[in-house]
Amino acid sequence: MTLPLPWWTWPLALPAGLLYRALVALRLALYRWGWLRAAPTPVPVIAVGNLTVGGAGKTPLVRALVRLALEAGLRPAIQSRGYGRRTRADLQRVRLADGSPVDPVALGDEPAMLALAEPETPVYIGARRTDAVRLAWAWEQPDVIVADDAFQHLRLARACNVLLIDAERGLGNGRMAPWGPLREPLGQWRRADVIVLTKANLGEPEALEQRLRGEWGVTVPILRSDHVAAGLERLDGGERLAPAALAGRDVALVSGIAQPRGFARLLETLGARVGAHLAGADHQAYAGAAMARVHALLAEAERTDTLVVTTAKDAVKLRGRVPDPARLWVLALEARLSPQARAYFFALLGKFG
Repeated sequence: MTLPLPWWTWPLALPAGLLYRALVALRLALYRWGWLRAAPTPVPVIAVGNLTVGGAGKTPLVRALVRLALEAGLRPAIQSRGYGRRTRADLQRVRLADGSPVDPVALGDEPAMLALAEPETPVYIGARRTDAVRLAWAWEQPDVIVADDAFQHLRLARACNVLLIDAERGLGNGRMAPWGPLREPLGQWRRADVIVLTKANLGEPEALEQRLRGEWGVTVPILRSDHVAAGLERLDGGERLAPAALAGRDVALVSGIAQPRGFARLLETLGARVGAHLAGADHQAYAGAAMARVHALLAEAERTDTLVVTTAKDAVKLRGRVPDPARLWVLALEARLSPQARAYFFALLGKFG
């Protein structure tokens, strides 16, 4: 299997990689030995995260769990670190239904996206997750908190640890960064209470599950979730289209996400003919040259009658910044839990009511 780094970078990557592995191993050992401990929380926490670097469908899965909690008659809240945010405030709360401003620069793109998608659910942002959870309890005493990208945040006690594995990408060569895609050793799946194979409809979940059970000895429940397109919405909100509208259309893409190829592939499965793709770095801020490239792409698309599509994560940073928002469309994605996954999480949430 091809490694993420070309061979000629190894002399530089080796010291950094060894240091990273040592720090991860030390931190895990300190928790294992009891020198560091998880801080108790006043409310049940469901932690959602992954072992790999980059996206595994965490944010759509968080939304799916929040909606399932609402269906169960619970009052959920969301907790996020707010990666990439630019604010001095250590703790923040946003709830669109209360009229809170949703600023992706202040909150981070993923919390802003969650706040817009779930307007009735409060989102608490803070790097110190235990403080954010305590603030949520003091503010409104939710029945459950879903913590986004918290699998590695061992300081936060949780009622359920949900490990996501992207069925489209798998776990690569099973090695840690920089020689593989893992954030921490593969054996740390043992901290999980349940594993969810996300994007099951785009990958080979049967083969991946067999490998997890056989080669890696996974014993916890393994569930599935599909990654599906819910529709298209114009950036200015003026029009909506069904996913079927992409069939046979020439499409250009704008994205700043961890897995841009997966975004393109999803559109191709819907029948779109994908051409140009402005694929920036994950959490791209769209400043300067990056914004100029977006403007140029939109101008070219108007000339060629090409549909320009972006992600919801990128849309929160592009609104109000393009000359003709009617030319840019946002693809809404959902994590669609399998019947077995719905039943598992519905039973879990039933314990918190």
